[in-house]
Amino acid sequence: MKNEQYLIEQLENIRENDYMIPKNESHYEIAKQMLDHIGSVNPYLRDDLIYSTLSKWIKNDVFTPGELREFLQVSIDDEHLLFGLGETNTDSVFTRAFSVLIIAVILLKHNEKQFISIEELELVKEHVFLFAKSENDVRGYVEEKGWAHSVAHLADCLDELAKCNDLNENDLRTILELILFRAMESQNVFDCEEDERLVTAANSILKRDVLSSEEICKWMEQFQNVNKTGDYITDYYIKINAKHFLRSLYFRVDFQDEAFKETITSILLKLNRYRS
Repeated sequence: MKNEQYLIEQLENIRENDYMIPKNESHYEIAKQMLDHIGSVNPYLRDDLIYSTLSKWIKNDVFTPGELREFLQVSIDDEHLLFGLGETNTDSVFTRAFSVLIIAVILLKHNEKQFISIEELELVKEHVFLFAKSENDVRGYVEEKGWAHSVAHLADCLDELAKCNDLNENDLRTILELILFRAMESQNVFDCEEDERLVTAANSILKRDVLSSEEICKWMEQFQNVNKTGDYITDYYIKINAKHFLRSLYFRVDFQDEAFKETITSILLKLNRYRS
């Protein structure tokens, strides 16, 4: 495994050369090195170089479908998406949070060209859903180490899954329940626009017009159930996060169905203790 300083210099040279590589080098081999260092605590390497380079190459069709499927399997494994899952305030979050971003970019490409098999997609879905349910480190920006942003990055991945035509109605329902679960965070109040990223994923489901308006409204109504723990400050955080999500949803949802607007307004009025 190449050390980080070598990789920094290599990726800087690639960036300076408009993301082209020397003829004697391989995109595939460099990508494997980047995946080995995806959880670096150096934000410049992790975010500015590794993620930026790898996502650009994936979007620009540098890799074969077989290589992308291999990268996908690596990204969901125990050393990446599931690495240290359940830990809080440890550096393992960077590995998980940036692995799920790579998964999102590969799914974006799959939604364009359909190269992932149903069996592979089932495994990806299973691992991403497990990550969504079990991630406990919800920090946004970490001083000196940069973005963790696990919930926002998860939302990006759920968004790409929601757009995938291979997912059925029950899968879309599961994604909505995961969005509900993550949006109603109890540890703290989100302050890095996690609500907006989660709304993007929810909107992708609404735009597919697979689930009925009645079902969507019933899902929205669950956001009023904020007294979950009996602890004042914990339930207060849940309520604030629920309100932030609903407000973001209000301004971005397509109100072709007037019931959506009425439902969101009704819930917000119930949650808001302040009256003018």
